[in-house]
Amino acid sequence: MPPLYDLTIVSADRIVYRGKVESLVAPGAMGSFGVLAHHAPMVAELETGELDVVTDQGEQVSFAISGGLLEVTWSGVTVLADSAEAAVEIDVARARAAQERARERLRAHHAGMDVVRAQAALRRALNRLRVARRGRREPGGSDDG
Repeated sequence: MPPLYDLTIVSADRIVYRGKVESLVAPGAMGSFGVLAHHAPMVAELETGELDVVTDQGEQVSFAISGGLLEVTWSGVTVLADSAEAAVEIDVARARAAQERARERLRAHHAGMDVVRAQAALRRALNRLRVARRGRREPGGSDDG
């Protein structure tokens, strides 16, 4: 069995995951990166994307995250995410509604609209849908509807 380490994923309102893991792949601000046991200490900025974890049981678990920080210490890894949801927890209907709202705001593009914020909302909704589909192993479909 590969060496394990402690992982804690925290969002603004709760602990999303806590357990022993073999590895993780995170969406870093400068590109995706992986962490194995005995990784050198570091802090990295996270982007909206998919956080993939291999648990101590060898199971792959995916999380939709939107920004935050990841800290590696000698005692383990902590992810402080702006938001984080396990793939199996994602409300697909709610994510689709958020996607449509964001697209509608971008189509309407009225004066005073915060385009960057609307684009970020669309990226978050698309990410949640992609992670939900992959995490549930649902076949086919397009990420951008």
